[in-house]
Amino acid sequence: MPRKKMNFVLKAEAPIAILRSRATSQFVKTLDYLPGSTVRGAFAEIFINKRGIDEDFKRIFVEEKIRFSDFLPSNSTDPPLLMPLTAAACKRHGLEHQESLRDRLWEEMKSSTPAKQRCQCGEPLDRIGGYLSDMTTRQKVEIGKQLRMHVGISRATGSAMQGLLFSYEMLTEKSASFVRPENVAPRRGGADKMSALHPVTEALPSSLKKNLMFVGMLEADAVDAPEVFAILQQVVPDGEHLSIGKARTRGLGELSIVSRDEWSAPKDFDQRWESFNKNDSANCFFAITLDSHLALKDKLGRPVLDDLSATHFGFGEKEQVKLCARFLAPAVVAGWNAAQGLPKPDTHAISRGSVLAFSAPKDSAEALREHLQQLETEGLGERRAEGFGKLTICHPFHSKFGKE
Repeated sequence: MPRKKMNFVLKAEAPIAILRSRATSQFVKTLDYLPGSTVRGAFAEIFINKRGIDEDFKRIFVEEKIRFSDFLPSNSTDPPLLMPLTAAACKRHGLEHQESLRDRLWEEMKSSTPAKQRCQCGEPLDRIGGYLSDMTTRQKVEIGKQLRMHVGISRATGSAMQGLLFSYEMLTEKSASFVRPENVAPRRGGADKMSALHPVTEALPSSLKKNLMFVGMLEADAVDAPEVFAILQQVVPDGEHLSIGKARTRGLGELSIVSRDEWSAPKDFDQRWESFNKNDSANCFFAITLDSHLALKDKLGRPVLDDLSATHFGFGEKEQVKLCARFLAPAVVAGWNAAQGLPKPDTHAISRGSVLAFSAPKDSAEALREHLQQLETEGLGERRAEGFGKLTICHPFHSKFGKE
């Protein structure tokens, strides 16, 4: 069934801390994005505070008429690109050497022992993560982080407890981009130290210190979309403030809704498929790239983490689909149910950014394309209303940076 999407832009008004794992140690790192389940919970909290658990609330959040994607950090209002696990760049300089950006999927598909590539500076290439503003400029989204430290308080005395010190990481509400002061000229002779540390920021106006943005999608069936999106607009309008993550009562986790616009997904599936299959092989190839965590279970209810095959994606024996390359990573997703005041059970999933490549006989290409288009539209696995199970078929990143 066709689906309609709304592109939402959230602006960080305060530092944000969404812990990667439960706080069982003295130091906990933060996620660098907003999980769909977290944003969905913030919308639900506003809905309950304003209208309670009415029929509209049940339609949107219980019957899951609206799906919330992960919200990714961006230096603008444009959707960024999550770099897949196949991405590699200069081990020493990263994307400061932008021409070193490569995709390793095709190397893995063609050879069991891929050649070791090097950057123009002579350094080897290594795995790189993060987000790109776009694939043309290869500009990486800069995210600022801070460390907040606390001293534990003794319940008996009400004062600091000896030996109890803990800290957690948080995202700053301002972009990490550095702008050179106008009265500071680059150093003569050799590379400029400021440019080396922040290669993409000198093009920004000197007065610019932007708030960090988060861009994501809300989607619904085409039949239900006009009504449920109108209800959500009425209850949670533009300018509304959301509260998410850790330490909200201490001033953290505040965001505001900047804009929402109907999103028309580019109809480029055929172009992506043809670009991925520019060869005279007797087989056709396709890649499945995870845009969010994928939660799959086998027939016994156990999580599927690494023993993936074509059957998990709905292919039968007649299609003769074979796995020819994979880049996988596991993820343990914790959560909190604000309505119940209880932690959610941990979800074991395949991490976003994971990539699987398959091959099949060319005479089955048409049937494969139809199934894959539906898979890309509907998603896969559990908890899809919370952002899980989103994927892209034949992602252009693999063709652009893997076949250059």
